[in-house]
Amino acid sequence: MSSWIRVTFDSGDRSVTTVEEQLREALEDPDTVRWPDALVWKAQEEIDAERLTDLGVEARRALVVWANDTAMAGDGRLYERIDGRFVPVDAMSGVEGFVGRDVTSYFQREYGLLAEHR
Repeated sequence: MSSWIRVTFDSGDRSVTTVEEQLREALEDPDTVRWPDALVWKAQEEIDAERLTDLGVEARRALVVWANDTAMAGDGRLYERIDGRFVPVDAMSGVEGFVGRDVTSYFQREYGLLAEHR
């Protein structure tokens, strides 16, 4: 069984560079991918609102997508930064066979977020 977690930080009014610098201050050599308006972090552990807040990354939103290739499905949770804390605002469980692509598509369609999860 293999699974992976991707966290997409929507930088909002901040630059992607600033968001990446903040993440690098919190973690030693995080595995990241830069998009024009977002930063994707290939997380190695379960991520929740408290963990996101503790990182100190001042992004506007964070999308956490967990995918499992044995179940061939994924789950996603969207967090918004409110008063300095990440708060869950939406969630979706994907169906078998899509390996999280349906979850990513939902959040992209509903919120304009692009999440790299492969």
